[in-house]
Amino acid sequence: MRIIGLITTFLYCSFVCLAQKPLPSVVKKQQGKGYNLMVDGKPFLVLGAQLWNSSSWPYIMEKTWPQLRELQCNTLEAPVYWQNVEPESGKYNFKELDSLLAGARREKIRLILLWFGSYKNGSSQYAPEWVLSRPDLYPRMKDAGGGELQLLSPVAQANLDADKKAFSALMRYLKKADAKEQTVIMVQVENEAGSLGTDRDYSEGANAVFKSAVPPKLLQQLGKQSGTWQEVFGVDAPESFSAYHIARYINEVAEGGKQEYALPMYTNAWLREHRFQRPGDYPSGGPTSNMLHIWKATAPNMVLLAPDIYQNNLAAIDDLCTKYSGPDNPLFIPETGKGPDFARYHFHMLGNYDAMGVAVYGIDPFSADPHDERRKEKLDDKFAGIAANYRLLRGALNEVIALQGTGRLKAVIEEHNRPDQLVNFKGYDILFSYGFPTWKKDRSPSGRALVAQLADNEFLLIGFDAKFQFRPTYGSGAQSAEIVAVEEGYYDEGKWVRKRFWNGDEVYHSTLLQEGVILKIKLRPAGKTFSGQMKANFEQ
Repeated sequence: MRIIGLITTFLYCSFVCLAQKPLPSVVKKQQGKGYNLMVDGKPFLVLGAQLWNSSSWPYIMEKTWPQLRELQCNTLEAPVYWQNVEPESGKYNFKELDSLLAGARREKIRLILLWFGSYKNGSSQYAPEWVLSRPDLYPRMKDAGGGELQLLSPVAQANLDADKKAFSALMRYLKKADAKEQTVIMVQVENEAGSLGTDRDYSEGANAVFKSAVPPKLLQQLGKQSGTWQEVFGVDAPESFSAYHIARYINEVAEGGKQEYALPMYTNAWLREHRFQRPGDYPSGGPTSNMLHIWKATAPNMVLLAPDIYQNNLAAIDDLCTKYSGPDNPLFIPETGKGPDFARYHFHMLGNYDAMGVAVYGIDPFSADPHDERRKEKLDDKFAGIAANYRLLRGALNEVIALQGTGRLKAVIEEHNRPDQLVNFKGYDILFSYGFPTWKKDRSPSGRALVAQLADNEFLLIGFDAKFQFRPTYGSGAQSAEIVAVEEGYYDEGKWVRKRFWNGDEVYHSTLLQEGVILKIKLRPAGKTFSGQMKANFEQ
């Protein structure tokens, strides 16, 4: 009987182990370049929305869930506030988190939690009152003139210990409340960290550390010789000092949380490009592009460093995506602006830079006060283009994920004063023309498409407001590309579902529709022209 009991226990434990889902993770693609966010053991692409800063409250979320449904996002980025989680030292409150989890599960939306702890937008305004009211116990940063700032000093161990303790309690509770459902798939540790108003901490404690030698491990990782911060980094010494200590601080906070519940963790950046010039004008010490090397060397618990992108031109988008994507940093964009421009840029980020996800900021109230009678009950028109993106992409999401990083997926987008755009694939060029439909009242650029070569003579087009024309690659010997089949449809569980054939006028005009369309297109294999065949015969 004892042997039977042992066998039964073994089989039960084996069943439980097999039934447990793997935790979300970020992994390198097995084929192609780039990374996948894995959720439920499968690649997942974040089509996201982020709440306004102080909106993760049940009475606001009641009006927000319907708008999220309209947006058709699959992920909500929602803040969790230290001041609310730990209103008194050592006493924790997770009531609002429970409500958020319940709402997300009901709506079948995943969550990314944003920990507003010590640092939020270059300030410490979300630290609890018992921390902010006792700068003698929880030291503040000071500026170069000795003025005290509402910023917790990153060199003060008491600050780090308090934040780490609270974040660890949050993750411990989250494991208990959500490990089975895995509603939460990632956690952002702090938000746009750094110091506004000063390039570094000039408190007495920080000044003493600044005059000391740079830590040997950092020097080794950066390939630099020993010396003080000023000697090693010169004019960039204050910002480098700040970056190291803030990165170390956040890394340790994340480490405490991961020991409780090892979800993927990242942090985000208030960017310095194209507007700000001096550290302190933007949060100094955050994971800005010029400090990525220090963050990568100092914060290994961050699975990625993410740019918040509000720059509104294509050159800036290209610059930032290039800087924040690479072999050691998966590209994820947790905040973007809204409006038709960013609807196009989202396609650009997903198709040309293999982003693991994008999220539009400020989905919930349309004024700061949720009681304001101007507040709308329906989704604001500024989100219409992104909502259309998400709706359309859901019909081919797994296919887009699989194509990212292979070199067979590209994005095209309409820009001001660019009426057409040529993209090159194996054996074919595709010319996209913009400005369609011609009768639309709003003439702002809206054309955008994801284009993928599925096979030598088969393509997938996902997009809006553009004409397309296939051409054989110049020099191939073919004079034209003949379309033999166009199917409009979508994918369901990996299976293509045809809605209708296109033919006649639809193929003649070859226009991606204003409401968006997914097309599978087959072309006749390009043969040689008569002159090309004569040349081949002659050479034989």
